[in-house]
Amino acid sequence: METPAPPTVTYWAISLFSSRTFWVNSAALVVAILSATDVLTIIPPRQLPTITAIVAALNIWLRTVTVRPVALIAPGTTQPVQVARIDPPAPPVVTD
Repeated sequence: METPAPPTVTYWAISLFSSRTFWVNSAALVVAILSATDVLTIIPPRQLPTITAIVAALNIWLRTVTVRPVALIAPGTTQPVQVARIDPPAPPVVTD
C-alpha cells in the first residue's frame, strides 16, 4: 500500500536576482575574495571582522523578513512552487 503524498501549499517564487538575500550574500562573496591573502588584499585585515559582523547581521535580518521562495527565473517574474505543508509540532508529553 502506497503512502499518500504529503499535502502541499502553493507559493509564488520570485526571481533569485530580485532577492535581497542573494545580493547580500553576493556582496559577502566579493568581500571574501577581496580579502583573500592569495590575491592582492584590498580590504585591510583590521576592518574584516567589522565587515563580516555587518554581513552576518544583515543575513540574520533578511532571513527574518524573507518569506518567499526564490527560483532561477527572469527578474520581475514569478513561478508557482509546491511546498510540503509543515504541521505544528505536537505538545510536550512531559509535565512538571
